[in-house]
Amino acid sequence: MTNDDYDDFFRVAYPRLVAMGLAMSVERHVAQELAQEALLRAFRHREQLLTYESPLGWCRRVMSNLLIDEHRASSAARRVAERMATNLPGGDGSLDPAAVAAGGPSWNELMMALTVQQRAVATLFYAEDQSVDSIAEALDIATGTVKSTLAKVRANVRRALSGTSEGTPRP
Repeated sequence: MTNDDYDDFFRVAYPRLVAMGLAMSVERHVAQELAQEALLRAFRHREQLLTYESPLGWCRRVMSNLLIDEHRASSAARRVAERMATNLPGGDGSLDPAAVAAGGPSWNELMMALTVQQRAVATLFYAEDQSVDSIAEALDIATGTVKSTLAKVRANVRRALSGTSEGTPRP
């Protein structure tokens, strides 16, 4: 497949793959990114595409797999946010994790606001479901350090979700 042939294929396939992503209820920018990724993979395998009965069908399958991966990743992030919200001091789950998905900061934004150690501890504790002792061993820090780091993570996430800054008194 020449570059010109691939360009023609891209022009036809891209809008169809984006429409597929939108039909599967993902946001437009996500559908566009996944369609681009599927077509990038097609470009890398363009010689093999010539042997397929339906190169667009192959791209649709790749797009479908990418959509499944995206759904799994967003579901996992939502579950971690829910677990974190219910484990915040007070433990009543009064912070709505849906706020993260509906206009609040994203999981990545929450994590990027933390130090490297805080991110590592939060990821191991909330996403990997590791115990305080196993985190301390894995990171070669004291268990007390893990506990205090988790307390700082919870405080930072609470502030981010409630929209308060460190210097602003909470109501």
